[in-house]
Amino acid sequence: MKKYLLICSVALAMNVNAQATEGINYQAVVRDLTGAIIANSPIGLKLVIRQTTATGTIVYSESFAPFSNDFGLVNVVLGQGTVISGSFPTINWGADAYFIEVSADVAGGTSYSLLGTQKMMSVPYALYAKTSGNQFSGDYNDLTNQPSIPTATSQLTNDTGFITNPNDADADPTNEIQTLQLMGTGLSISGANTVDLSSIDTQLSEAQVDAYVANNGYLTTEVDGSITNELQTLSVSGNNITLSNGGGTIAAPAPVLNNTGGRISICSGNTAGGAGWTVYDATTIRLIVSTAGCAYTATPRYFTSIGGLGSHFELIGADAIYSPSTTSFTVYVKKRDGTALVPADAVAGSWYLNWQGIGN
Repeated sequence: MKKYLLICSVALAMNVNAQATEGINYQAVVRDLTGAIIANSPIGLKLVIRQTTATGTIVYSESFAPFSNDFGLVNVVLGQGTVISGSFPTINWGADAYFIEVSADVAGGTSYSLLGTQKMMSVPYALYAKTSGNQFSGDYNDLTNQPSIPTATSQLTNDTGFITNPNDADADPTNEIQTLQLMGTGLSISGANTVDLSSIDTQLSEAQVDAYVANNGYLTTEVDGSITNELQTLSVSGNNITLSNGGGTIAAPAPVLNNTGGRISICSGNTAGGAGWTVYDATTIRLIVSTAGCAYTATPRYFTSIGGLGSHFELIGADAIYSPSTTSFTVYVKKRDGTALVPADAVAGSWYLNWQGIGN
């Protein structure tokens, strides 16, 4: 009946010193698949060390041919078997994780069957210390060729202006520390004198100011003798915006026309605040809104809303469209209580219309 090898317990121990060969004691109990001990039998054993993972790079492998004892125990020393590959002394145990892979032949030969792989859970510290023996211990006194460290200021070379003698001329190392203080026009330094700054005039004269601004392109005189005629006023009339004092007039942008892709087009715009309002009668003002920029071919449906800085909530009829055409419409506004309403009221409230036309 064929026997099977089962490693059911493992013990690792260190065996390394300066005189002895390096190694790790490895012990296992050999049983068959029924759990019976395989005693006093030759066992072919192969141990492999893999780096990083259980299937990682093989850094060392070797074989053994031990006999199990009366209790089924086999004892070998990893690192002292027959080398298959690698070098046991050069393994850097502190550089990575390592795994031991076990294969065996219960007939004592070399037809090994893989039994399993397990991580070496603790670093072989003696081997790790051996590979780290030439590193700095952390103690300065362990260094060779120690540099000389000065222990007194007199040992320093005074070539950078440092004071190497703590006793200065008056034997007081603190009286060179001074403080500045300004009181009125007097500037004082502690332990010394005071300077009167009253003779220093920091205020520029009128001529100096004029010379400064003139040299930097600023106006210093009025050519026409008037300091107010540079002030100008903006005004709006219909779609035109004018700047006073000959500043010129420009036309406001035409209303925006959005073509939706069919026969219906949407055109929208708004009037300037307070602009364009005229008297209709004693209690009513009106605003004629130009929509010529929309280029309607037929009278569209217009919609409006009124806005401003205030008081427009008192108005009625702001959403009523009168005299609509392809190029304009009219809006009439009057107060609810029937009292007089004039264009100046629209200017004061900055009333304006938002409008939208839908058509062809």
